[in-house]
Amino acid sequence: MIHTPSLHHLEKDQLLQDFSALVDRDRRDTATMLAYVAEIDRRKLYLEHACPSMFAFCTKRFRMSEAIAAKRIRAGRAACRFPSILRMIGRGELHLSGVHQLAGHLTEDNHEEVLRRAKHKSMREIERLVAEISPKPDVPFSIRALPARQVQSATAAEESGSLEIEGKENLPAGTRPEEATPSRVCSPAARTAKPKSLATPLSPRRYKLQVTIGQEARDKLAELQELLSHQIPDGDAAAVIERALDALLAETKKKKAAVTNKPQATRKTNSKKTRMIPARVRREVFKRDEGRCAFVDAEGRRCSSAWQVEFHHRMPYARGGTHDMDNIELRCRAHNQYEAELEYGARFMATRRHSA
Repeated sequence: MIHTPSLHHLEKDQLLQDFSALVDRDRRDTATMLAYVAEIDRRKLYLEHACPSMFAFCTKRFRMSEAIAAKRIRAGRAACRFPSILRMIGRGELHLSGVHQLAGHLTEDNHEEVLRRAKHKSMREIERLVAEISPKPDVPFSIRALPARQVQSATAAEESGSLEIEGKENLPAGTRPEEATPSRVCSPAARTAKPKSLATPLSPRRYKLQVTIGQEARDKLAELQELLSHQIPDGDAAAVIERALDALLAETKKKKAAVTNKPQATRKTNSKKTRMIPARVRREVFKRDEGRCAFVDAEGRRCSSAWQVEFHHRMPYARGGTHDMDNIELRCRAHNQYEAELEYGARFMATRRHSA
């Protein structure tokens, strides 16, 4: 039996130090795992264990998930061709998902340059790299009604009239069926979290966007296509959506950060103190911080998240902090709440959030 020790007694520094060591070891173990997978696959040792393929060997004999098995097999085969992959994974310069994504696009001629460019890149950045290496044509616009069972209950689906704007995407050429990652089903709970990017790179600066919309949104899109038919005669939905995004982005920036091409002259402020940060300050801070969280850790690393950014008083407003630009910075909600807990205590903030 495997006993997992309780970590509650560990001090913060020790916990982080141990975690760093575990990450380093996991990277080395992953590289070693891929080397073993590749060699067992090369020798076809799975056959003597009554498995017809390496995929079956991993999933049935060792109970790996289909997705993990597919990634390890594909990455192992790529590492067998290009051993530098193992060294990069062991050093933490490349992750397993990235190798899985790149594997079908590496050749004797390009692998050194592609792997160099993939070093320390996120999955989204690697997807853009793949789109540059192997561009795909734009997908045709289409709208289809979704079966009720794929959206929600049959009754709710009929009431909402949900539709999906989509473009079909096939597996990359040369991908074996056993290496295909199963599609994911998004649960209602998952839809409340930060959404993953639905824009898939097809070629440089070209993306496939796939979303599900209701009947009302579909009707609005059709009405916009009609109203813009002089400017966009072919009714291209991508052009209409881009126009709509431009308008919504400008409106949202104006509301959130007072960003406008025609700022009003600074008005005389009321002598009464208020929590409202002046528009000029919000505008300049948003521009200075580039619309991203400006939290910096002890080692000088910046958060830079643009998700749920809020205006933050370095010297808290409740403790006499002013609305001067030097005292206002952007924070993502997580770091804004983190610094509030440091200032006022976790219990106090939890009570405030609960009452709010």
